[in-house]
Amino acid sequence: MNHYLIRADMTISERWVLGDINHINNWYLIEPPVNFMEPGSYSLSVTHPGREVDYSLAGYASAPVVSERLFSALRGLAEVDEPYENVVFEPVTIVGQETDHKYFLMIVETQVDCIDEARSEFVRFDDGDVARPDLAGQIRAFFKMTLDEDRTESRHVFRLKGYPSALIVSDEVKRRIEAAGAVGLSFERVSGH
Repeated sequence: MNHYLIRADMTISERWVLGDINHINNWYLIEPPVNFMEPGSYSLSVTHPGREVDYSLAGYASAPVVSERLFSALRGLAEVDEPYENVVFEPVTIVGQETDHKYFLMIVETQVDCIDEARSEFVRFDDGDVARPDLAGQIRAFFKMTLDEDRTESRHVFRLKGYPSALIVSDEVKRRIEAAGAVGLSFERVSGH
């Protein structure tokens, strides 16, 4: 099984830009704490009106917001259909622009420790980092990301332990999203095999 890093496709002309999710610490949507309970009602504002896309990143934590079309393409995967398994989709109200579709926050709760550090290229936060001394020693950014496929646990959707801002999907998820004709995202292969 191959895996891919999902990125927002910022080459789409006049795409909308979404703001922070209201009334919640947005980081909880990227790295949910133990016993995190979704509030059940989310809203966010459009900070730059424009073309709706099927995949966007919202707010300071870059939380994924997906269309009903993209959400529907993922139904049938255990990570999506089984309760408490991995991926939670919560309806979100978009404020500031009329929308043609329904949208959902995509909360990915599982992190997998599968970064192949020997074959990846990255930098870490320094001990004396002025902005984030609390992250000293953790990965700051990748120049080249490579996963150890033997450690992905055959999952279809997950975040990376040690770098939770990365959203990783399997080739099956990529195939489903592409077959649905979803726009607003791109895929970068990160499989090590």
